[in-house]
This record gives sequence, structure tokens and C-alpha cells, in this order.
Amino acid sequence: MKKLISMLAMATMLLTFVGCEKGDEVVPASNLPGEVTSFVQVHFPGTEILNVIKDYSGKSYDFEILLNDGTRLGISKSGEWDEVENYQKGVPASIIPAPISTYVADNHPGAMIISIDRERGFEVELNTGVDIHFDQNGNFVRYDY
Repeated sequence: MKKLISMLAMATMLLTFVGCEKGDEVVPASNLPGEVTSFVQVHFPGTEILNVIKDYSGKSYDFEILLNDGTRLGISKSGEWDEVENYQKGVPASIIPAPISTYVADNHPGAMIISIDRERGFEVELNTGVDIHFDQNGNFVRYDY
């Protein structure tokens, strides 16, 4: 029993320290810029914003958003997404560039894109465990298994 309690205490401390980096803050969804709110309403209709973290990087900041359907978003204050993931429902087709959608449909029929990250091109994770890298234009670059 003591071991269980100490493990729970350690887990709680770890989550407290890992939850937000120094300077990051939890903010109410009502404080989001209109562009961010609009993005969520257009691409994730019927969802509710559960949690928003204002993520500071130097003098700039982005938002990390959790929706009630399990979607996690990394999005700039201008409403441009950096990362979208939903391991149950997948990423909405409306935000996936057409060449990437076509490549996945042609080469991985039946697979679902569960995560997409935009940094120096695109990185896509499929529900089959395959990671695919694309350039800025959505052209295939390589696989990571």
C-alpha cells in the first residue's frame, strides 16, 4: 500500500512539472483570437474546447488546444495549425493538403491519418503505425517505420 501511495505521489508531481513549461499558462477558451475559434468551428463542428494552454516561445506564443472529441491542436494566434492529432477519429480531411490525401489513399488504402505535423514540410502518422514525410508542397519524401 505504501508503495502504491508513493507511486501515485510521484506520478502527480511528474504531471505537475510536465503539464506546462515555464511561462506557459492555461487560458479560458473565451480568450482565444477569433481566427483560432473560427478554425475550430469550421474544421471541428460540434466539438467543445476543453483546455487551452498559451504556449510561449520567446516573445511569441501559440496555443495548445484539447477538444472534447480527443483532438489535440497546436495552432498559432493567427489560426494556422502546426499540429493536429486524434488517435480515435483521425484528422479531418478538410485540413489535409490534397497531394497528401491522394498519396495516402493510393498507397495505403483504408489507412487513416491520425496525426499531421507541419514543420519543414509535413509529417503524417497513419493508424497502421507508418510515418510518412512530405515536403512543403505535399510531395512524398520518405517513410519512417
